[in-house]
Amino acid sequence: MTVENGGDLRGRRSLFPSISVNTLKIAGTILMTLYFFGAAVIQNGILHVHSYTPEQLNEMLGSDAGAMLWAGIASMAEIIGMIAISIYAYLLAQGVEHTSSMKKYALSVLACALISEVPYDLAVYGKVWYWDSQNTLWTVFIALITLWIIKFAEGRRGAYLLSAVAALGGCLWAELLHCKYGWGFVLIAVVLYLLRRRRTMSLIAGLGVSLIYLTAAMGFILISMCDGERRTEEGGLRKYAYYAYYPLLLILLAVWAWMVQRGPA
Repeated sequence: MTVENGGDLRGRRSLFPSISVNTLKIAGTILMTLYFFGAAVIQNGILHVHSYTPEQLNEMLGSDAGAMLWAGIASMAEIIGMIAISIYAYLLAQGVEHTSSMKKYALSVLACALISEVPYDLAVYGKVWYWDSQNTLWTVFIALITLWIIKFAEGRRGAYLLSAVAALGGCLWAELLHCKYGWGFVLIAVVLYLLRRRRTMSLIAGLGVSLIYLTAAMGFILISMCDGERRTEEGGLRKYAYYAYYPLLLILLAVWAWMVQRGPA
């Protein structure tokens, strides 16, 4: 998932050591990589979980200790990787607040979502096209459009009503398209954006909403440590490297899963 920019948290203190926006992005990237490694290489490549019915999968795991071990590793990778959900929702909310061009931001995420769809389907499901699940950048894009509408409505008559309609519409849109993490990610991003100027309240409310996912709330430990500073500039290649990493990772994992399925030559 790709987001940009920092926050308005400069000068704030935390009980934990402070970290920069760059460090928060790197943490999110590592967690995301771990998640998709488990989903692509282990679940799709080693276990072929999508070729079984739930009953067949349970029977296979019950009769194969090695498969059960791999399933456990994949589950742990997924559980740990889900911490990235709240991190990316926070970075998205801050990105919308501080980006110099919402249009360019939205187009960049949209382009990356389009490029990533086939690699995502191949990596996670072993199919060129899989309609029942869309890659996470579609979720980010929908959340971005939702926040764009809310940002546009601020200070205008009927802003609260329009924001509520936008939030509801974004959640429904994500669910109708079967986007990964769907309405939950959109809702977390909306809460963090609306409360972005009330630090403590935003952390508490965002943490509460993120409990819909098993471990996403743990991401608020890192979020609370973020001081809003960017230690290094992210112009040019560095900026677009964040956008390129996601599809490139999925392509690599898709090839890896395919090689695992083929087995030794």
